[in-house]
Amino acid sequence: MSSRPRIVFDERGLTEIMRHPKVRAALKAKAEEIAQRAKGIASAEIDDGFANEIRVSEETRPSGRPTAKVEATREDAADHEWGSTNTARRRVLGRAAGVTPQTVLPHRGDVPQ
Repeated sequence: MSSRPRIVFDERGLTEIMRHPKVRAALKAKAEEIAQRAKGIASAEIDDGFANEIRVSEETRPSGRPTAKVEATREDAADHEWGSTNTARRRVLGRAAGVTPQTVLPHRGDVPQ
């Protein structure tokens, strides 16, 4: 027999915890913080019109998990985020959130940004 304790996660209360107003407020506060950084980057590097099209949206997924996400809703937002033949890759949202290839794919630390 092992002398180490065995911990088993009980999911019964998880849905209620996820729906708690304080959890939702914390998600929204973090998204608003990222949105403000993104607006600053967009205003400095693209234009104020692009910055004005960055917003936070909240939803609850079918699993019951709440989300708050930062979106750039302008038509050319994907071009500015990822680059295109006519637009330089700026990664406004990714940089504002502190997302790098190393944070998403830690096993690929050699990937340039």
